[in-house]
Amino acid sequence: MNEPMSIVMCLPAGLEPSDPGPRETARRDIRLSSEWDADTRGVVGWSSGGWDALELAAAHQDLPRLVIVSLPFPDELPAELDLDAVEAKTLLSYGAADPQTGSSHGSRWQKRLRNARLEMVPNGSHDLLVPKWARVLSHLAPRRKAT
Repeated sequence: MNEPMSIVMCLPAGLEPSDPGPRETARRDIRLSSEWDADTRGVVGWSSGGWDALELAAAHQDLPRLVIVSLPFPDELPAELDLDAVEAKTLLSYGAADPQTGSSHGSRWQKRLRNARLEMVPNGSHDLLVPKWARVLSHLAPRRKAT
């Protein structure tokens, strides 16, 4: 592979940034960051960190890929967030057994994001980021095969 691919991780406030699957990340030659830079090729947001991920995707319409994991859908969307500006090919990952979101929240996001695909994890809980990390990376970096 050439240069490492840069992916921004957006986590809930107060959580220390960490790699959900260091072996898989290294095998795909991916560099994780908590901030946008000129080399960013993908963004992943977990739970309330999904708001930051959506804001980045709306602000950077050339972003090719986005993953949202277990982000609750609010009663009212913030007026300043322009979901129509999100052009990225988006993977929505939700657990059917998640007491905070379940399948309904993922379905609601899918209806609001034009290029979104919803994947439900039948027995999945809110903490899907670690068990679904390989799938997250395969969406964000489809041409970077694990070695």
